[in-house]
Amino acid sequence: MNVIFQPNRLINDLFLQRFCARDVTLWANKDAEKEEVAHRLDWLDAAHSGNKTIQLAEALLDGLVSEGFTHTVVLGMGGSSLAPEVFSEVFQNPEHKRKNRLELSILDTTDPKQILEKRKALPIDKTLFIVSSKSGGTSEVNALEAYFWDELEKSGVEKPGSHFIAITDPGTSLEKKGKEKGYRQVIQANPNVGGRYSALIEFGLVPAVLMGIEGNRLLAQAKKMEISYTNPQAAATNPGVMLGLFLAEAYLTSKDKLTIIADPELELIGSWIEQLIAESSGKNGKGLLPIDLEPLHDSEFYGKDRVFVYFSINDRHQAFIEKLTQSGHPTITFKLIDPYDLGAEFLRWEIAIAIACALIGVNAFDQPNVQLSKTITQQMIADIKKHSGLIEQEPIFRFDNIDIYGEKDRLENTHKIADLLKKFLSQSKPGDFVAINAFVTRNASCFSGLQELRESIANKTNLASTLGFGPRFLHSTGQLHKGGKNNGYYLIITADREVDIKIPGEGMSFGTLQKAQAIGDMRALQQQNRRVLRLHFKKGKFNPAFLAKLVA
Repeated sequence: MNVIFQPNRLINDLFLQRFCARDVTLWANKDAEKEEVAHRLDWLDAAHSGNKTIQLAEALLDGLVSEGFTHTVVLGMGGSSLAPEVFSEVFQNPEHKRKNRLELSILDTTDPKQILEKRKALPIDKTLFIVSSKSGGTSEVNALEAYFWDELEKSGVEKPGSHFIAITDPGTSLEKKGKEKGYRQVIQANPNVGGRYSALIEFGLVPAVLMGIEGNRLLAQAKKMEISYTNPQAAATNPGVMLGLFLAEAYLTSKDKLTIIADPELELIGSWIEQLIAESSGKNGKGLLPIDLEPLHDSEFYGKDRVFVYFSINDRHQAFIEKLTQSGHPTITFKLIDPYDLGAEFLRWEIAIAIACALIGVNAFDQPNVQLSKTITQQMIADIKKHSGLIEQEPIFRFDNIDIYGEKDRLENTHKIADLLKKFLSQSKPGDFVAINAFVTRNASCFSGLQELRESIANKTNLASTLGFGPRFLHSTGQLHKGGKNNGYYLIITADREVDIKIPGEGMSFGTLQKAQAIGDMRALQQQNRRVLRLHFKKGKFNPAFLAKLVA
């Protein structure tokens, strides 16, 4: 760890005593908020409370394997999908897993092309679908469940319910649906843990065990990171507490951009941390901005508003980190020796973000602005069903291959897309950032093209950038976008569909739902007075690398 400040000035014995006593007033003052926090702290005990869940999942796995199941797919969003996604990447080597296991993958999108690609890759008669939703009412998850249930029926599966399990809080609509439709199992999750803190409870553990991970070994590693609640003074040296102090001190000294760097085998850890940080801290005009998978630059490129964390398994980027350190940038390296170290990392970061949020003065356990986009989208969906189609505003500019939506008074009239984009970005100042919110297929080609756009933006503006695929990011960085500091420039990217799929029983398609979510996100940003443009590619014209050339 390279620290250029003294974070211990931020806490005293009283703070640690209050944290160890789970004093909700560290995060909330209003009665309703204190009540919410009081029901969100059981993640602190997750390392000791998961044995029953592991036993349940192991029995489920043995039964599935004996029946010939080979694959499982998590249908979830945000906290329900990100930890399982990390497991699926980090535990690829069979030597780290049990002999009995299923091949696990994640589907957290409404993009029709991505859904069709997943359907094509699955032996559906040998696949278990994990319908994972804390609230039980997540619209994307419900739509995916309806689609795959229909696909099972079309494939001649007599009892589709035997191909589904649900993970949800007690008493939700999903629990009821699972029982009514004859799901193989309905698993009640601990309701006193929020979604983004759920990596080591049912939402993370069940998929982990089904893909062959030894759950008890994972929790044993997590126990090494636990706080000594009976000894507040000893808690001061807990690695999670120390990281929380580091992040809080960084924020309070105007280093509010946490840049995540990882060796290729660990890159998806960044997506999990991105949600944890953004959704926990990004509110009341405050928040740490996580910068994940940003193209690397010379150390001189980065401003004084940055701190860096590096997740290493083979020291791929060690020389780069050393250059950053030599240039005076605060850096921390986390070395994972064994994949099971993930258990400790999950708990370390959960503790750290809870500590940091308390110190910067925000409630780590709510997400007040996430609902805004959802509400607007729900209203739009109701209008779609009423009017048999999506009604949207007229674009402010039309070009041959792209239509532009936004507030025209922020821009000068122009006949060139390049001039328009440059004008939009030229309004920025040091310390701002650019968020690319792409409601398109999340695949290697699109990712590569949008990374080129990030590179061009960096070269042109010297600003940090983020990249999120919609609707996935709405359950992650979406909170910070609307509730954090108003220093972002938002480029929403949409495209006409080459293919589409109807959502069974909904009277609309996945493509329409995804477009409604994009427009809902834009309207929510505008309501918060954010600077936003939507760039909509016409049919057959989608080319993300084209934008990179325009900005360059």
